[in-house]
Amino acid sequence: MGKAVRKNALREIRGTFGRFFAIMAIIALGVGFFTGVRITTPAMVNTVNRFLDENQFYDYRLLSALGWKEEDIADFRSRSDVRYAEGAYSLDIITAGKNEYVMRLHSITENINGIKLVEGRMPQSSDECLIEAGKVSVGNRIYLSDDNSDTVKNALRHDMFNIVGSVDSSLYINFERGNSSVGNGEIRAFVYLPEDAFNLDVYTEAYVRFNQDYDIYSDEYDDYMDGREEQWEKIAQSRADLRFEEIYGEAEKKLDDGREELEKNRKDGREKLDEAKKGLDDGKAQLDEQLAQLEQIRDIMPEQYSSGMEQYNAALADYESGLSDYENSLVEFENQINDAEEELRNGENELAKLKKPDTYVLGRNTNIGYACFESDSDIVAQVARVFPVFFILVAALVCMTTMSRMVEEQRTQIGVLKALGYSEGTVMGKYMFYSGTAAVIGCVLGYGAGTYIFPKIIWKSYELMYLKLPIHYLFSEKLALIAILVSLVCSIGVTWFSCRIELAETAAALMRPKAPKAGKRVLLERVDFIWKRLKFLKKVSIRNIFRYKKRLFMMILGIGGCMALLLTGFGIKDSIAGFADTQYDEIQVADASAALRNVENEPPEDLLTVLNENTKNHTLLYTGAWDLLYGKRVKSVTINAVESFEDMDKYFVLRDMNGESIAPPVEGEAVVSHSIAERYGIEKGSTMRLRDENMRELNVKVTGIFENHVYNVVFMRKDTMETQLGEKLPLNYAFINFEEGADENLVSAEISKNSYIMQLLRFDVLKERLSKMMSSLDYIVLIVIICAAGLAFIVLYNLTNINITERVREIATIKVLGFFRRETSAYVLRENLALTAMGIAAGSVAGVFLHRFVMAQIKVDLVDFSVRILPVSFLYSVVLTFIFNFAVDLFMELKLERINMAESLKSIE
Repeated sequence: MGKAVRKNALREIRGTFGRFFAIMAIIALGVGFFTGVRITTPAMVNTVNRFLDENQFYDYRLLSALGWKEEDIADFRSRSDVRYAEGAYSLDIITAGKNEYVMRLHSITENINGIKLVEGRMPQSSDECLIEAGKVSVGNRIYLSDDNSDTVKNALRHDMFNIVGSVDSSLYINFERGNSSVGNGEIRAFVYLPEDAFNLDVYTEAYVRFNQDYDIYSDEYDDYMDGREEQWEKIAQSRADLRFEEIYGEAEKKLDDGREELEKNRKDGREKLDEAKKGLDDGKAQLDEQLAQLEQIRDIMPEQYSSGMEQYNAALADYESGLSDYENSLVEFENQINDAEEELRNGENELAKLKKPDTYVLGRNTNIGYACFESDSDIVAQVARVFPVFFILVAALVCMTTMSRMVEEQRTQIGVLKALGYSEGTVMGKYMFYSGTAAVIGCVLGYGAGTYIFPKIIWKSYELMYLKLPIHYLFSEKLALIAILVSLVCSIGVTWFSCRIELAETAAALMRPKAPKAGKRVLLERVDFIWKRLKFLKKVSIRNIFRYKKRLFMMILGIGGCMALLLTGFGIKDSIAGFADTQYDEIQVADASAALRNVENEPPEDLLTVLNENTKNHTLLYTGAWDLLYGKRVKSVTINAVESFEDMDKYFVLRDMNGESIAPPVEGEAVVSHSIAERYGIEKGSTMRLRDENMRELNVKVTGIFENHVYNVVFMRKDTMETQLGEKLPLNYAFINFEEGADENLVSAEISKNSYIMQLLRFDVLKERLSKMMSSLDYIVLIVIICAAGLAFIVLYNLTNINITERVREIATIKVLGFFRRETSAYVLRENLALTAMGIAAGSVAGVFLHRFVMAQIKVDLVDFSVRILPVSFLYSVVLTFIFNFAVDLFMELKLERINMAESLKSIE
């Protein structure tokens, strides 16, 4: 492209800056949205990856029923490719206080599974601890409850710990804390203690980090870990077997020593008893001899006889006492021997029952936070597959419309350039330079703004569930290259497509004005009773609308897209904001729940008394956190096991997604919430596997799927669990309804005073809290509305600008004919109003489907949203779309006012 043509192109940009800006803006909007949503998932993953990498998050967690000794850890550390291997302690406790909570204690490790200090300092003595950030203030204390078992109490060196700092942990990147077999099963917070705070002989778990730094969830990491699980299962089992043989050998030696000691004691005891018996027998013989001698002198020496008999009787009494002691000692000896033999037999039986321990090699996917973040972060990636395509399509059509109109307007100039000898490539280069410059500037601005703003705003909503980490800016060369290529295709590509037909004509043909587009009758003209009643100017507007079909299509697409985006945005808000009301007003209709402690199968009288006196009705049940096994992953779910479903609808309504009641499960069956069925492939009629932290498993048949929006819940009969587990389950939970008009604060306080009540939760308070939490998702709604406004404004401005430019002589003519300013504006902009209404109608249909798709991708853990768009959202979307239209019309009125009648009516020749 020569200097003169390049200078001409620059002048063209200055002279038609509105057109140039429209191309630049639509490219910036399309690229910004495309790159923003595309980079968000990688940026979020990169942020979490940095945190986990800095803290050396484990690759394998090793568990054994016998625990691990330091020699085992040293063996793990010596294996190839192992960067770090450390033993660790973990323990679940119940805290003392007004409300008793379950907390999980961890030992502070040196090189693996690091923690980030948020406030305070690290512990300096064994009675100091760190607690999860945001749970309990630094400076408070944690006391062990008396409800803890002796095993738990003996496992710790102190029963009170001072909180000296708060931390974030790489083991807990989201709000889920797993499950526990103590207390109510719900872990309130995690706590870190120095290793010497634990009084245990073996580590409860071991962590291994390999010598790799691959990104989380990457194919490289999966390839690296492929095949290692089987290898490490053998390693862990071999170390556990050694530990088993050591314990077995120690126990066997202890039994052998016991047998040897028993035989020795039996021999020594028997010898002592025999000696005592011999002494007694000798004494008896002497007494018998003495008695015989006394009998001989009985008549001869009566006085001596009497004296001798007294001595004899005293000696006989001593003998009988000694005999009694002997007999007692003999019985006691035999009992002791029998007890020792019984103890040995029991020991032998226990030793015979002793089996090799089970070991578990658990990868990262068994960490709930790690597993959930992979699926949750993919939500934006799923949405990114649809929205950007829509924006890029609109950008291409806007560029095509703009450049084709520009080329048509400058036919004469193109003809002159060709007549002067400029090649088609040079002439086309001018227009490619025009659109390409706009595209490059728009791409740079859009990429910079989109990749910076979108991840930050979307990450705000994820902070509801995950650690509040500062998101790092991520520049992707591949994405930038795709963005610039797409931008150039949408601009230069469509410019070439638009120009090639015009440039194919001869210079002479180009220098002649193009014949105006022929008018055509519209379908409405054939409906006489309507057409005849329309005014002339309205008939002109209707004909113009259908005369320019490209403009018609573009307006419907642009405005329809705006309407669809607005409906989607408001629909997201409706679906998210309303789930808490639906949950606690229609489904979980109980007023409150209570976590119970120390309650077995039969509830105590004083607990029943306080519940009967302060509630309208109540029901007791078992609840616990269990892991759902699906594939190689686990997901925490809440099991509610009830003794009877007879009055359950007073507390929890079991209905399907259509509002129809479902049949309660019988023994061996269960019903699951919709979120479990949809996300984890659980179908009606399938068998579901559940496992607790003690590796006990349940297998139940799923007979129903019920509507539920908060938590992943499973309902079954209590006897189903008791039969499979082989033990009775405690009643550790209660649903409660208060009396009508009761002061719920006072009643809750009164119930909480009972020693069997661990914690009471009112559902109206929880509903308010959830609603406030979900308000942060308004950021996403705001993004959608701003993008919709930008799309509508750019499309309306560009097409209206083109419409006015190509009809300037027509507009000048009606101004000469005496049309006032408002009449002129109405003549031209009335078409925009009609086209906006058509776009709204098309967008209303598209918006419903788009909203359904987006909601299918938004899967917030533990929450199942109801998919709905309220009527008021349709109203807001329509009103906003018309407001965008009126804003553009006001701006365009200035352009209409500046049209010079005399200049515009000059002959084109």
